Amino acid sequence: MTDRATHGQRKPTTTTTTATPADPRRAIASLISAAVAGMHPAARAAKPEWFDHLLRKAETKAAKIATQAALSPYACGDATFAEVFAKTLPTLFTEALERLDAPAGD
Repeated sequence: MTDRATHGQRKPTTTTTTATPADPRRAIASLISAAVAGMHPAARAAKPEWFDHLLRKAETKAAKIATQAALSPYACGDATFAEVFAKTLPTLFTEALERLDAPAGD
C-alpha cells in the first residue's frame, strides 16, 4: 500500500551529525603559529622543510608548557594557555632557527 499524501514517494530521511565542539586552544595555537611563521619569511624561503619541522616541534613544546601552566590551581584555563603559548612559541622557534643557522662546530 502506498501513502496517498506522498503519492508513493518516500519521505527524505534526515541525517543528524553531532558536531564536536570547537577547541579554543587549537584555534589559539593556529593563530599564534601563523603569526610566528609570518615573522620569518626569509627562513621559510631558504629552508621550507626545516622551517615547518622546527615550527611543529616548537608548537608541540610550547603547547606542553602552556597546558601545564593552564592546569595550575591559580590559572584561568584557556586564557592562561593563550598567554603562555604566545610568550613561549616565538622564543622557542627563534632559538631553533638560530641553532639551525649556526655552524656545526658550536
